[in-house]
Amino acid sequence: MRRRSGFTLIELLVVIAIIAILIGLLLPAVQKVREAAARTQGLNNLKQLALAFHNYQDAQGSLPHNGVWNYADWLWGPPWTNNPPRPEVAQGASWAYKILPYIEQDNLYRNWTYEVPVKTFLDPGRGGSGLSAITYIPNDPDPAAPTTYQAGAVTDYAVNDQVIGSGENTVKTGPGSYNFPQQWWAGVNQWNSYKRTIQGISDGSSNTVLLGEKALATQVYGSRGPGQFMMSNGSMRDKNDDPIAAAGPGIMGLVRAFGPDTVWWIAGDPQPNDPADPYNMSLPGNTYGLVNWAFGWFRFTFEIVHDAPDLDTQNRWGSPYAGVGVFAFADGSIRTIRQGTPYTVVIPLMSPNGGEVLPEF
Repeated sequence: MRRRSGFTLIELLVVIAIIAILIGLLLPAVQKVREAAARTQGLNNLKQLALAFHNYQDAQGSLPHNGVWNYADWLWGPPWTNNPPRPEVAQGASWAYKILPYIEQDNLYRNWTYEVPVKTFLDPGRGGSGLSAITYIPNDPDPAAPTTYQAGAVTDYAVNDQVIGSGENTVKTGPGSYNFPQQWWAGVNQWNSYKRTIQGISDGSSNTVLLGEKALATQVYGSRGPGQFMMSNGSMRDKNDDPIAAAGPGIMGLVRAFGPDTVWWIAGDPQPNDPADPYNMSLPGNTYGLVNWAFGWFRFTFEIVHDAPDLDTQNRWGSPYAGVGVFAFADGSIRTIRQGTPYTVVIPLMSPNGGEVLPEF
């Protein structure tokens, strides 16, 4: 009889074990390649956004600011609120809406819809639909229904608020009293005194961050938009992830690096520099000092962190990539900065007119 050749059971198990080991070795390499590709796409997105800011300034004469609440200055007359962004109120809308024509989204700019994400605003390392989890229902009579400012496309990238500001930067309204200018009471647009340009950055455009990736808690990946998320201990925390239909001062989902000149609730009387820590009571280049209740903690919000569960993202930059945050500087260059970089380095990179000597980063 002719003996049939073949594998023994032991040989087959050995082959299967070898294949499993090879797959185990290959998967981390594949994941690293995917992460590198996603990070490269994120850097390219920032490059496109930085170019859009430059092109916007060339066309409009100044950088896009973050508008005003409810587009109020540009809606003098009914209907007053709950209107989607549109070209007629573009000056009152967010920076993200303003630059849509400069990132090949002119159709969305002219024909707004809450169902279209904007790819250039999204880091592929986070996934998701790119839309707020809140759905806008037009003409909903329920007074508690979602407003037009809570729905639509979201962005993974935020602008340096100390560079662009809003249409309602801080004004002093009395002794020890600070607020945003209530222009719509008089129906007059007073933004002209706040216009910013890249050429007006006295610290140098190559030394000042224009925009970068904002930090997000990982729980927010699957439920984007405003509101809160549940932390691991069952308590709630703000998402800080407003969609691009929102506008005005203090819109955490669209801007980072707040300062007392751009957000009135952090503003107080000018303070002398603290020799032990020049960022304790004021931020360089700001007209107003920090309000006294912010002493001791506000400077620590100028962080670059890794996305993580339960993360407090207020005013913080970050990314889903281990080790670095990604940024576009005002000269259009794209750079990475190490996560964990101290605030004594981050704040000088944000202040456009602080006059600091830029430290190594």
